[in-house]
This record gives sequence, structure tokens and C-alpha cells, in this order.
Amino acid sequence: MLINNYKNALFLINPVAGKLPIKKKITLINNVIKNYKSEILITRSPEESAQRTKEAMLDDRLVVACGGDGLQNIVAEQAVNTGGTMAVFPMGRGNDFAASLKIHNSKDLETSLSSNIIHKARYLNVEFEGYKKICLTCAGVGLLSEAAFRASRIPILKGSLLYAIATLISFINLHNHGYKLLMNGERKDQSFLIIAGAASPYTGGGMYIAPDAFKEDTNVNLLSAKKVSRLQAVKLLSQVFSGTHIYNKNVINSHINEFEILTESKNSWAKLVYGDGEFLGNLPVKISIGRDPLNVLVPSLKIK
Repeated sequence: MLINNYKNALFLINPVAGKLPIKKKITLINNVIKNYKSEILITRSPEESAQRTKEAMLDDRLVVACGGDGLQNIVAEQAVNTGGTMAVFPMGRGNDFAASLKIHNSKDLETSLSSNIIHKARYLNVEFEGYKKICLTCAGVGLLSEAAFRASRIPILKGSLLYAIATLISFINLHNHGYKLLMNGERKDQSFLIIAGAASPYTGGGMYIAPDAFKEDTNVNLLSAKKVSRLQAVKLLSQVFSGTHIYNKNVINSHINEFEILTESKNSWAKLVYGDGEFLGNLPVKISIGRDPLNVLVPSLKIK
């Protein structure tokens, strides 16, 4: 689909994403649209977002996700299912998928809309018993899930500071859970601080969790950290901001076709799977790279 103006595009707003009031969000969008006639819709639920996105894409309309990773996930899933095209206006508290596409502000969005550069973005297939979802950033268990949950309960902060504080709060009662990690016919049965699969480099509002995420296009970047002490966990957290944690002796950084996580732990935190800052489901889970194309307008060909 060739996009040479904003006519008939659907700008979908998550009203509760980020810290900007609705009026400010609409003003920013109108500054991008300028004199073109595009539709701006404030969504009332994830279900409405998905339905309106699906209808627009089946009508060959561009959908611009104006929110954070959660809304972008909803729009992306419909883009995968319909073969439609999306664009991203980062307005959330994390904006990690947008950052991986080098989209940080309205100017980057304007460039994306005028560039006609369609990027085939990477994403994860996250399969549970009876259903599956996609994830645009990283999905996993352990500390990743607990920190994401706690970040959702902190109303004021945003970005990496929000997730760093949420992670530090999680350190007060640090959990290393027992997991079964199945990959390439092998099985690791041990205690882990975290297990995560990444499709793109960032999580937690800019934490550089997967510097090698784009290294192998068809494989998921699997990261895991074995059981560590509280002091070692704090050191790991400090290294995540620069991406140097992948060289830590307690971290395994690999690329794999798919992997599965199971647990027999009775701890309620152990079974939670989070991705894109949202709760996705409970273990067991199988994670791999999505194969169907995800079409996203981007400002530059230089994504990696």
C-alpha cells in the first residue's frame, strides 16, 4: 500500500496512555495531519481498538497507533491478521516498540507518513494453552513480569526510571523461581531470575535488554539469568541500561527457533507472562518469531 498523504487514515488514541491530556494528544495529531481529512478516534476499550483497526485495514486504510506499546500491540495484531499497514505515534510511558523503529516524536511520525518506507517489523508469537498473542518487544517470566506489574501500579513516572524503580521494589522480596526451559530438544530445570524472548532491543521504557535482538532475523533472542543474590541482581539492573548485562557471567544470550517455559512453582509470581508491558497469560508458554509480515511505516531504512 502506497501512502502519499494522510487522507482517510485512522488515528487511534488510547486516552489513558502516558501523561498527556486528551486535548494535547489531539492537538499533536492535528499538527501532523495539517489540512488533510483523517479520522481521529478515542478508543474506549481494547476490543473497540481491535475492531475499528480491523475494519479500517480491511478497507485499505492506514491506522496510526497513538499510544504506548499496549495499543501498538493491538493494532499490530490486526495488521498481521489482515495484511494491513500501521504507523506509530509514541504517547505511552514506555514506547519501546517505537524506539526500536527510531520513532520518538511527531516529526519522526511525519517523516514516516511521507516516506512510504514500509518496514517488515519483527514480533513474537506467544502461544498459551488454547490461545496465542503477539508481542512487539520482549515477553517472559520472573523479574520481567513482576517489574511490569509493579510499574503499572505507579501512576506518575514514565520511561526507564519508572521500570527501574519498579524493579528495585521487586528486589525487596527477590524471587528466583524454578522453571523448566525447553529448547532445541534440551531441557534446563533450575532456578532463574528471568527468562525472556526478544523481538526488538528495548523494554521497560528504554532498558536495553536485547542488544542482539536484530542479529538473526528468523530466530528469537533468548535471554536468561540464573539464580542470583540481591546484590548481583542490582548489578545486573545497572548493566541493562547500557546492554552490557549480556556479558555478565550469570546471563545466557542466545538465538533460537523457539522455546517453551513451564513451572511447578506454587508462587503466584512464577507463572505470570508479561510482554509489551501487559499481562499476556499464565505458563506454560511457547515463544517464537512471528512469520507473517507486520507492515509498519518508518522514517528510515536504517532500523538495525
